[in-house]
Amino acid sequence: TRSRPTRLAEFALLLSAIRLSRFRSLARMSLFAPVQAEAERLKGTHLKALLKDQARNDAMMVKKAGPNGGIVLDYCREKVDQQAMDKLFALAEAAKVDEKKKKMYEGVKINETEGRPVLHVALRAARDASIMVDGTNVVPEVWGVLDGMKAFSEKVRSGEWKGYTGKTLTDVVAIGIGGSYLGVEFVFEALKTSPEGAELCKGRRLRFLANVDPIDVARATEGLNPETTLVLVVSKTFTTAETMLNARTMKDWLIKGLGSPDCIAKHVAACSTALDKTAAFGIDSNNVFGFWD
Repeated sequence: TRSRPTRLAEFALLLSAIRLSRFRSLARMSLFAPVQAEAERLKGTHLKALLKDQARNDAMMVKKAGPNGGIVLDYCREKVDQQAMDKLFALAEAAKVDEKKKKMYEGVKINETEGRPVLHVALRAARDASIMVDGTNVVPEVWGVLDGMKAFSEKVRSGEWKGYTGKTLTDVVAIGIGGSYLGVEFVFEALKTSPEGAELCKGRRLRFLANVDPIDVARATEGLNPETTLVLVVSKTFTTAETMLNARTMKDWLIKGLGSPDCIAKHVAACSTALDKTAAFGIDSNNVFGFWD
């Protein structure tokens, strides 16, 4: 029998499948009618009534031990009870969600539209894990980039990496759009109130630049000194229109403030796989960090 966290992960994948492409085929399955019936049954039930059942609430609290306190999933405030969850889990099994999940972890090319594997799981894999794609374990390559990121960030924080004029870099402007921006900002918002994080970040500032608006550029650079500013450009292809416009704007800002295009190698890093384009931009190849599907 699979663990509750595993079954919940399957359920989450099932919801994605329903939303994206499989709703009609699942709707024709015999097990979908009971799920629809559960939704109808619970339509007239108020969430407050469900929350009075402590046994239900406890069953919908999942804790997984791990570093930094592990993770807690509390879904008791969803308008479902155990009977409804049983029907949903049965539907997940009928849709072979577990089989699809295994294929994802095995590096099978389940992205049928682009003919590629879905490798975000490799970015979270343990160092000794194995995820094979076309006969090659991609995990060591991922960890090579993660180690490079850590080494560079520690050099910046310690002051070992200095700017063009020899000053320590204390401020960062992160340029991206969509997931290349929101993911970073979400982590920042989640961690900035941590007492430990707040202490370690004293004297440092992190700004974000996503919109192609001169006002946003002015806000992102307000009070910053080019001599102590690091710009991070996040673009896999280094061609995203909005991101590259902001990157060029910040490049001009640095050159104007520091007096030479040579400053870019000291003040700009990138997350990208387009090494030819980042080199043409003036970024040191050692400070370009790749990412995957």
